[in-house]
Amino acid sequence: MTNVRTKTILVALLALTCQIVPADAARGQTSPFADPPQPFKLDRARQVFVRTWQFIYDHYVDPGFNGLDWTAIRAEYEPKVRAAETHQEFYNLMVEMVGRLNDGHSVFLPPQQAGALQSYRLGSGAASVTGLAASLRRMPDHSLLVLQVIPNSKAEAVLRPGDRIVAIEGVHLDREDRAHLLYGQAGAVRIVVQSPKGAPREVLIERETYSMSVIPPPVVIRRLNGDIGYLAIYDFLSFTTAMRAREALLQLLRGGQLNGLIVDVRANDGGIIGQMVDVLALLIDGGSAGSYVGRNGEVDAYTIPRGRTLRGLDRAPVVVLAGPGTNSAGDIFAAVMQARGRARVVGMPTPGNVEMLQAVRLTDGSVLWVAVKRYRDPNGRLLEGQGVQPDRLVNVEWWRYALEDDPQVKAALALLAQSQ
Repeated sequence: MTNVRTKTILVALLALTCQIVPADAARGQTSPFADPPQPFKLDRARQVFVRTWQFIYDHYVDPGFNGLDWTAIRAEYEPKVRAAETHQEFYNLMVEMVGRLNDGHSVFLPPQQAGALQSYRLGSGAASVTGLAASLRRMPDHSLLVLQVIPNSKAEAVLRPGDRIVAIEGVHLDREDRAHLLYGQAGAVRIVVQSPKGAPREVLIERETYSMSVIPPPVVIRRLNGDIGYLAIYDFLSFTTAMRAREALLQLLRGGQLNGLIVDVRANDGGIIGQMVDVLALLIDGGSAGSYVGRNGEVDAYTIPRGRTLRGLDRAPVVVLAGPGTNSAGDIFAAVMQARGRARVVGMPTPGNVEMLQAVRLTDGSVLWVAVKRYRDPNGRLLEGQGVQPDRLVNVEWWRYALEDDPQVKAALALLAQSQ
C-alpha cells in the first residue's frame, strides 16, 4: 500500500501519541524502544538492517540519495548493527540511519510505534497511550497548539482547543524541544499555557493512560456568521477521515443552507491519498487529482470519483486556508482545489512537502516508510519544494488568534461575501 505521508506527521503523531523519543532526547528519559522480554536476536536484527538498506537502494525517489553515498552508509552502519546488544541500541541505529536521508519524509518505525500508528489509522483501541490526553501540533514558533482534547479526561479541565503550550517544566519551547516530557509515564508535568485572549498561565497537568480509540476524529466544524460553514481537517491519516468529513458536512447542511464553505488545512499533517481524494469528491464531481511519478518514470494517476458531491455544496463557493503547516496530502488537497478552480486559497505558501511514501513491513514488526514518488498537480506542475501559492496572501501567525479574530479567516469570509 502506498500513502502520501511525511516524516512530520509520523514523528508528530507518534511523539505526541505513542511516546516516541528522538535518540538525542532519550538520554535520561524512559525510552519507547525499551527491550521486549524476549532476548535480543542479532540475526533477525541484521535481516531488518539489510532489508531496510536494500529497499532504499532499489526504490528511493532520488537515485542520488540527496547527495549521500548510500553504499558508504551501509559500510558505516553494518558494524554498528553487529555490535548492538539491545533492542534499544539497534532501533536507535535504524532510526538514525534512515534519518540520514534528511528528506522530511522517510522514517523507520520500531514495532511499538508501528503498531500504535496502525491502531490510529484503523480507529482501533488496541493501543493505549500514557501522556497528555490531547491532540497537539507543533507550530513554527515551536509552541504546541491544542487541536482537540480527549473528552472526560483530566486534560479537559485545564486545556481548550486553540490553547498553546509554550513551556514545559520551566523551559520555553523556543529554546528547547521538550514535547517528549508530556508522554511516556504516569505522573504530573508542569506546563505554561497561552490562550488566544489570555495571559500565560502555569498549570500542573496529569499524564494519563487512555485508549487510542477515544482520540477524537481529525475533523472539526463550525457555522460562522452569514451561514458560512467551517471545516478543519487535521490529517488524512485515518481510514475513516473521509467518512468523518462527510458526516460533519452533512451535519452543517442539516442546520440550513450554507452560503459558502471554509476548509482549513493549515494544521494538516497529511495522510492517506485515497482519503484525501474521497474528501475532494465531496466538493468536486470527478476529474483529475494529479499524479505521482517514480524515479524510473512510472506514473500513478489519481481520479476523483463521480457522484459523491454533497447536495447543497456542489455550487457553494469554497475557500481553503493553507500555510507552512499544510503538509503532504493536505498540501495536495489545497493544490487540487486551486488547480481545478474549485476554491481560492487564503493564507501563506505551503511547503510543498508531498513525496509519496511506501510502507515496508519488516520481519520484527517494524515499518519502514520510504519516499518513492513525486507529485504533479492536475496542471502538470511539480509540487515538491514549490508548494501552493495563496490567491490572497495573509501573512500572520494565525495560531495566536481565536477563530473569530483570525485575520486569515476574516479574509476568507470577505472573499466568500464577494462570491455571493
